[in-house]
Amino acid sequence: MDQIIPSIEANVTSSAELLLSKYFENFRMLKLPSDSIMGKIHRIKYENNRIYVSDTRSIFVFSDDGELESCIMKRGRGPGEYSSITDFMVDGETITVLDRSQKRLLTYDHAGETLSTRNLDYFAQAISPMIDYSFFLYYFDSRFSHYLRRVNDGRENSIYIAVADNQVKSNLLIFSVHNFYKYDNTIYFSKLVNDTVYKSIGGGNVKPFFRVDFKGKSIPSSFLNRQIDVMTFADDLYERSYAFGVNNFALYDRFLMFNTFYKGYHKLTVFDRINEIPSTYAAIRDDIYFEGLTISISDFKYFANSSIFVPLDSFDVFEWKNMHPPNDQYKEMVNATEEEDNPLLLIFDFKQ
Repeated sequence: MDQIIPSIEANVTSSAELLLSKYFENFRMLKLPSDSIMGKIHRIKYENNRIYVSDTRSIFVFSDDGELESCIMKRGRGPGEYSSITDFMVDGETITVLDRSQKRLLTYDHAGETLSTRNLDYFAQAISPMIDYSFFLYYFDSRFSHYLRRVNDGRENSIYIAVADNQVKSNLLIFSVHNFYKYDNTIYFSKLVNDTVYKSIGGGNVKPFFRVDFKGKSIPSSFLNRQIDVMTFADDLYERSYAFGVNNFALYDRFLMFNTFYKGYHKLTVFDRINEIPSTYAAIRDDIYFEGLTISISDFKYFANSSIFVPLDSFDVFEWKNMHPPNDQYKEMVNATEEEDNPLLLIFDFKQ
């Protein structure tokens, strides 16, 4: 008997606008110092009261107050070096970098000293947070099978993401956008062209958690089963009126949140777990500090426990302040922002 997977509806035709004050509270803002200019932000993680920001070349470690504590810059192809930062994991006082192209895991301390190097025999795409001395590596093979490789105390084993046949045929495809999210004792995993979110409790077997119900707008099997290259597939996909994917996912007590795609646009769905009510939005607007500033849903993706980290491009802030009076609390910070500065971080929490 096929497993029945709970579903959450995403009304992707919605044009509603989300105001930050509806679901979020405890707003604060940090101005990242511009001593070291970073590239486009690739990952943001929060562990041990520190903020970790990666731009694929370096990892910047900031205190809760936004002070730069350290920076790992070990780019290269020699011993203890990475060609680029595909993903990274923080475990206590160590930082483990996944270098997909060199098939390596490199572990550093916060001073940037190399502690260990682990060679892989596959091209991993993502690394999960540590949980109960275990973590996961995601990869796919030449047969288009998708795996989570569990690493426990240095030993590896593979877990196939097993779901019903119709789910495999319709939704498991090769795309490099993925997301691990940790909450309590559970790791959640989602992929771009996949309508299912998976979970592993305590580093155990991976099982479906829920799937997104696009109300008849999902990608049909006839489209998926065509034998074409990935780039042509992606171009055709964005031209059609199909809804797909779970680009990012987060939950905290009452609310669950995820991003999807429709007609080439990001959509954000927030699910009230108490009242079992989903709401889907086409845009996000700040009505707290930067009143009138629209936040891209594509930037609404850096989650850590109850907090959301949204990078605000310094150029956008510079342009905004020329047309609006800054909030008194951060007036000095905003007025001091120049076009070429590192981004500001807007941070807030889910309401209880």
